[in-house]
Amino acid sequence: MDIAKTKPVLAGPFKQRMDVMLLLVTMMLIGLGIVTVFDASYALAIETRNSDAFYFVKRQSLFAGIGALAMVLMAYIPFWRWRKNAFPVLCFCVLLLIAVFLPHIGHAKNGAHRWLGPGSLLFQPSELAKLALVIYLAQVCSAGPKLMRNFKLGVLPPLMVMAVVCGLIAKEPDLGTAIVLCGTGLVMLFVAGARLKPMLSVLGVVAVAVTGYVVTSPYRMSRLASFMNPKADQFGDGYQVWHALLALGSGGLTGVGLGEGKEKFFLPMAPTDFIFAVIGEEWGMIGTIAFLIIFTLLGARGYSIAHGTKDSFGSLLAVGLTTLVCLQSVINIAVATSSIPNTGVPLPFISYGGSSLVLNMIGIGILLNISKYPEGRGKPEERAQSPGEEAFERRWDRAPYAPRITPETLSAYGRDASRTSAKAEADRRRPRTGPAPAPKRVDRAKKRHVTIDRDE
Repeated sequence: MDIAKTKPVLAGPFKQRMDVMLLLVTMMLIGLGIVTVFDASYALAIETRNSDAFYFVKRQSLFAGIGALAMVLMAYIPFWRWRKNAFPVLCFCVLLLIAVFLPHIGHAKNGAHRWLGPGSLLFQPSELAKLALVIYLAQVCSAGPKLMRNFKLGVLPPLMVMAVVCGLIAKEPDLGTAIVLCGTGLVMLFVAGARLKPMLSVLGVVAVAVTGYVVTSPYRMSRLASFMNPKADQFGDGYQVWHALLALGSGGLTGVGLGEGKEKFFLPMAPTDFIFAVIGEEWGMIGTIAFLIIFTLLGARGYSIAHGTKDSFGSLLAVGLTTLVCLQSVINIAVATSSIPNTGVPLPFISYGGSSLVLNMIGIGILLNISKYPEGRGKPEERAQSPGEEAFERRWDRAPYAPRITPETLSAYGRDASRTSAKAEADRRRPRTGPAPAPKRVDRAKKRHVTIDRDE
């Protein structure tokens, strides 16, 4: 067999089975969300949707089906393909965020400009902007920790882009989504290698900006006052928070039973922002702890994927997508328990909302794809070597010069290596009958003379 004629095999990306645990946890949350949305919305649907008790749950099931198809598609698209398209997609999302303020294009509800689309097929561009910004930040921050330690070159450019996107979202107004997105971006910058001291300064600037935004808005100031004492304003701005606390308190240890809750009839946002209060009333403390464990498991699997991915872009993308879901969950639960002021953030996979559900499932699909390729993308120039090439490199790697590798040279050395190995094996197997041969004496002066002549 001619070793030199062995055909080299191109090295592609290492592939393994996707994270099944993450997929099962996501499907479990989606199923529980559909059940909870029906439980929390049937009374509101009968009152506002022509007595159709299944209106919201039918739409949620439709969005879950669309999200499942999108999740499967994203799970089979290599995640590194999003890297080169990150900035164009983000620019498109910025245009959509501007379009929500244009007359006859954007749709306003309760004074908020958050929706685009014809008729009842509305979607929130802010949900798409969250995913686009996470992909963009992963692409920018994957340059390496050395660049990210430089504040002006590595940290300041993505911070300016974050400020534009979060400012447009806060202008809608949607302060809760802006805070979630800002927090996710800061986590990604820190994980990418940004120094702690500048990041603390940026966090302080963000806190001052949010405080100024709240203080200059009478509506948000009233929400802050109701947060401080919701019982004193239980018939005003503290109405929702007060009834959410009543729901959580009346649930007890095991809850009143599925469908037996009363406070959902008094909560206007029961299927969306305060769905965790409905869970606490009907499922009790045991049910809420079970939901917390499921979300914790989802976060643990996401961060485990990020830790096990050697590709910097894939690792940062997994960190951003996981933080996006976890931070949004923490804020929603904190609002329902009156731990922070009301910000209007839905609970991922549980709250009613097509845009949020579909985009979160797309993010999970990308996470599943990252879990399939822990080594990242295989480089085209890297290929497996033939045995002849390996033997040739072993011979010439320490030589003062390396001759040019050609097919003729490689073939000749491959044949020589085969003969040498065969002869050495035959000598090793031949039994020795006489004494061992004396070591060959080397004339150092003659060797030095020959070496000088060869160099000349």
